[in-house]
Amino acid sequence: MPARDYQAELLVQLADPDYAALCLKASLDETLMDGDWEAFGLALDNVVKARQTTTAGAINGDVAGQTLQRPFRNGAPLTLESFVAVLSSVGLTIDIKPA
Repeated sequence: MPARDYQAELLVQLADPDYAALCLKASLDETLMDGDWEAFGLALDNVVKARQTTTAGAINGDVAGQTLQRPFRNGAPLTLESFVAVLSSVGLTIDIKPA
């Protein structure tokens, strides 16, 4: 049986904005509990990659790419402004609700 490429399969699934939103929400919830911002950065990076391949030209790759190179990679925090810019570049937004 041939080996499966889970990264490629994940990127196909994350191309769906509803699935991407659910995954980022779950990742953020876990990060808020355990403080592992590197894992959240990886989840966000995967969403950006997936959305860039499915909406070529529609996403401002410069904003997303530059923003993702700084945070999480060097331990630098992601600002709310840059986080919103990345989400916007992949067609997502933040939703606030009661805990």
